[in-house]
Amino acid sequence: MATTARDSQIQVRVSSTDKEFIRLAAEASGQDLSSFVLQHAKAAADQVLAERSTFTLSDEDYDAFVERLDAPARVLPGLQHLLSRPSPFGDN
Repeated sequence: MATTARDSQIQVRVSSTDKEFIRLAAEASGQDLSSFVLQHAKAAADQVLAERSTFTLSDEDYDAFVERLDAPARVLPGLQHLLSRPSPFGDN
């Protein structure tokens, strides 16, 4: 896996109580404070962006998106097999 150079900073002011609380969580997860904060900030950013209901696309990207929506569904043999089996959760 390629690593990206860390060439920028984010500065956050926190209370000493909050910093110690976060430091303890980082330590408990086996990470340094910076890695822990970055990992969890990125996870939160992923979640926020995944919940967006509006996306802006260029005309070219929109056309490609609509083309894929309009294309016939692909046959996935593994999924077909799975869905043909009885449910493990009861009578369905």
